[in-house]
Amino acid sequence: MTFMLDDFLKNTNTLAIFGHVRPDGDCVGSTLALYNYILDNFPNIEVQVYLEKFPESYNILNGADKALPLFESTDGSEPFDAAVLMDTPSFERVGAGGVACLQSAKKTCNIDHHISNPKNLCNLNIVEPSASSASQVLFEQLDPSKISKRTAECLYLGIVHDTGAFKFSNTGKRTMEIVGTLIDKGIDFARIVNETYYTRTYKQTLVTGFVLQNCKLALEGRVVHAYVTPEKMKEFDVTPVDLSNVIDTLREVSGTEVAVFLYPVNGKYKISLRSNYVVDVNAIAKEFGGGGHTRAAGGDTDLSPEEAIQKILELIKKQL
Repeated sequence: MTFMLDDFLKNTNTLAIFGHVRPDGDCVGSTLALYNYILDNFPNIEVQVYLEKFPESYNILNGADKALPLFESTDGSEPFDAAVLMDTPSFERVGAGGVACLQSAKKTCNIDHHISNPKNLCNLNIVEPSASSASQVLFEQLDPSKISKRTAECLYLGIVHDTGAFKFSNTGKRTMEIVGTLIDKGIDFARIVNETYYTRTYKQTLVTGFVLQNCKLALEGRVVHAYVTPEKMKEFDVTPVDLSNVIDTLREVSGTEVAVFLYPVNGKYKISLRSNYVVDVNAIAKEFGGGGHTRAAGGDTDLSPEEAIQKILELIKKQL
């Protein structure tokens, strides 16, 4: 069987790997999975991962401590032979200053699963919107016999986080077949899912409690929404990274179809959207210059949180 990624890696001596801004589990899992796969099977390739700050619990993965937070080119430095962009559907979403590297690299590859991906960001674009995660897309491009335990751990974490521990609708038969293969590699799957998905720090617990206490229902109880201000962020001593999983707790409110959560990032408000069965939140996110998936998407806004939520509710109402 021919794997496009193996062909892409031929005649490559230096390679850089990037993910999206504010990396989540799938982003970190897929980038580090590729990193470990290359370490294991392509010893001639000098590989570097670039990732913005991510939850400390992900340090359970091999290579997490080797990731650099920012790509910095210097005058006279040779461009990378290749650059791979993981789990990222647009150049606006590239993290760690990776756009400059992608533009200078001799060849590039985009591995993704976002429905909003135009499939033309790189020389080689491997985009499967029907896949549960970028980690699943990556798995299909790797030789299963060459996947080590440490690579399998990364892939498993990525799949766990983008499927909501296998409870989201993007979990399919193929997803579970892949998970079975990864478990057969001897990974401690219980530890990975517990320590990175089902646990949170004390500060995260406090701010999540605040969000749940102050959330509101709208559209006859079919939407739950909440936001956190910069002042509250300071009060709870949390960063945007600490708030990345709050939306998934908010969506657990029974009887709701859509969960909406806003929090400040770089002078704007980050919009996180989740739906269960009916609403296409990707279409709503596009109204804010964002995107993602049918049931999970996000964007940014300069509006106040109250104004943004009102606009979002109007868009949701049209679909309901």
